[in-house]
Amino acid sequence: MTFRPTEARRIALQLSNNQSDAAGLVDSFVQICVFLNEHPESFAKRSSKSQELTLETAQLERLAQQYFNKYRQSNFPRPPHTVPDSAVSMVLAEAFGYTQRDVDRIKQEHQHAMAAENCVGALLERYIDSVLRPHGWSWNCGDFIRAIDFINRDQNGQWLTLQIKNRDNSENSSSSAIRIGTTIQKWFRSFSRTGATNWDGLPDLMRGYNLSKQGFMQFIRTYLQREQQRLQGR
Repeated sequence: MTFRPTEARRIALQLSNNQSDAAGLVDSFVQICVFLNEHPESFAKRSSKSQELTLETAQLERLAQQYFNKYRQSNFPRPPHTVPDSAVSMVLAEAFGYTQRDVDRIKQEHQHAMAAENCVGALLERYIDSVLRPHGWSWNCGDFIRAIDFINRDQNGQWLTLQIKNRDNSENSSSSAIRIGTTIQKWFRSFSRTGATNWDGLPDLMRGYNLSKQGFMQFIRTYLQREQQRLQGR
């Protein structure tokens, strides 16, 4: 396997188009490729048409395209296209006494709530990226690396790896088993049973960057307002 960081950078620079949203993304992509070159066993094979990690020009072009596309993908919530189950409407009316008008309203609100819930995890990673990227962290937004969302390298050349979850119950035992025997540090934002947040429980790798609940909420507000204006302007 022949890998040249300069080739990864050249390809990423072409896709960045000098856009302001891409500031630091070229370095992030190159760093992720360097990590994969040193740890090919961590390659998420589903992220590429090829089941083999080569990091040669053709594969780098595919991975870079996926990386920039995923970063620029909008995370503005979109209600699902699925049709609500009429049996659920019947249960709401018979068990809880809701009128048909109430049932219709609840169905729409439920779809909106599901759309909002589905985008929170992506917004959480975007927020963390906005804070950590200026400090040398790379966001695995292209999903090339298994079980890792952010990587960095310390002064001793050791890789620092983070896995981010939105809630404490958002992974199964098989996915959590991937961390066994690794140095991956995991952090989740909220407790599913109490609704409390876990910002006070940040692992050592995430401390010192002023990550906070308040910062996340402000990021959500700013991001969604900006995205709504952008989407409406199309």
